[in-house]
Amino acid sequence: MSNRKYKFKVEGIPPKNVKDKSMWNDPTEVHSLIEFRKKACAALDGSLPLSEEIALSIKIHLPQKHNKPGDLDNFIKGICDGLSVIKSTDNPNYVIHPDFENSEHAKIHPKSFAMIKDDGAIIKITAKKAVEDIEEPFYEVKIKGK
Repeated sequence: MSNRKYKFKVEGIPPKNVKDKSMWNDPTEVHSLIEFRKKACAALDGSLPLSEEIALSIKIHLPQKHNKPGDLDNFIKGICDGLSVIKSTDNPNYVIHPDFENSEHAKIHPKSFAMIKDDGAIIKITAKKAVEDIEEPFYEVKIKGK
């Protein structure tokens, strides 16, 4: 099995996932999570999810005026979890937000779409949060694996 590489850019702030609160049903995170999964789905372009030796690189670009966007580790967790299917919906904290049930989001639904089969297969992560002279935040994701 050969290495595959994907790269995509998303406008806005990455989804955040923090302990005891799920981004999958958090109204403040759902929009960014949907946009993120749309870009990941487009980049994967119908290929099977990555499942081995996965390396992830994240660069978050923030305008100088942006005030406290969030901790880098919470963004990393949000991106890793957002690239996989939801682990469990048995816990009431992990109920899926109704916006995902819209027909236009069927391809990126948390129960079916994954760019990574299991984020436990990630062997390397590099991440940077950069404050720059830009107007709007965006982030770039590079991912490779088998």
